[in-house]
Amino acid sequence: MNDIIPPGFEKRVSNRGLVLRDWAPQLWILAHSSVGGFLTHCGWSSIIEALMYGRALILFFWGNSDQGLNARLLHGKKVGLEIERNEVDGSFTSDLVAATIRRVMVEPEGEVLRANAQAMREIFGNKELSNNYLNEFTRFIEEFSPSACHC
Repeated sequence: MNDIIPPGFEKRVSNRGLVLRDWAPQLWILAHSSVGGFLTHCGWSSIIEALMYGRALILFFWGNSDQGLNARLLHGKKVGLEIERNEVDGSFTSDLVAATIRRVMVEPEGEVLRANAQAMREIFGNKELSNNYLNEFTRFIEEFSPSACHC
């Protein structure tokens, strides 16, 4: 496979960026104070991790799974912005990706998205709250009796 990174790119960004060619330590990156937003494929785990640190979302999903539903939910809740696509075939352009990142991270339109994502830290970043929900869910599953269900 040919290298898709242009010659000299890594050297040009070495003092202000990082190029990873393999697995990236996502939580470590999201936790860094210089990160303001997150371009996500809209998987629920990645969304939770980003909102745990109050990162505004650039919603970039593909496929026919729950990712499209997640993207629309978060777009509607104004914690992220969905990348626009061609309504007929779902295609997109690099210009649309760049414009969406700019809208979220730089433009006045993104201020509400960034503020709402920061507010989500109170929920998604609260480990005690998360543990309580998990404990309640586990207790429910353990005590659930299928015979009591009149479904």
